[in-house]
Amino acid sequence: MNQKVDIEALHETSINSDQPLLHLQQVSRSFMAGDREFQVLKHIDLAIHTGELVAIIGASGSGKSTLMNILGCLDHASAGSYQVNGQETREQDDDALAALRRDHFGFIFQRYHLLPHLDAVRNVEIPAIYAGTAQVKRHERAQALLTHLGLGGHLQHRPSQMSGGQQQRVSIARALMNGGQVILADEPTGAL
Repeated sequence: MNQKVDIEALHETSINSDQPLLHLQQVSRSFMAGDREFQVLKHIDLAIHTGELVAIIGASGSGKSTLMNILGCLDHASAGSYQVNGQETREQDDDALAALRRDHFGFIFQRYHLLPHLDAVRNVEIPAIYAGTAQVKRHERAQALLTHLGLGGHLQHRPSQMSGGQQQRVSIARALMNGGQVILADEPTGAL
């Protein structure tokens, strides 16, 4: 099932509820700016199930990136509950959150965040290094992913030697490297 979700509608409506992979209940996030508190997310309810494609849409400044950071365990909610595969994230320490990110998520960043001194294969291998995957296995998987994405002739190229579209495909391969259940893409283009 594919969903297109307006960020504003999440403040009022729950999408799904039975055994979701990602489950937010009454999630809020606020930030302090000087002596003022700004509430970016307010009482968000969202359930995403395995196999679903969900697009979070909304105006600039509506909280999309904040929500993505919470979904990817890069940030904590100020209030509410967020569960990944039934596991509550609120009480997790930094190491446990890093393990959740490593095991469950692949990230495609808007600006790709490829390391300029590494070639395509090495950039794709990074998540597997953190996962402790053996060098031969991660090297083979990185090459296979890049080849599948049409970059077989660019395995040894650094980001500066690739077009923007090629860099994006390296970023996609990196997101798929550990086989996570969730791919989070920040402002994906139509080409993605």
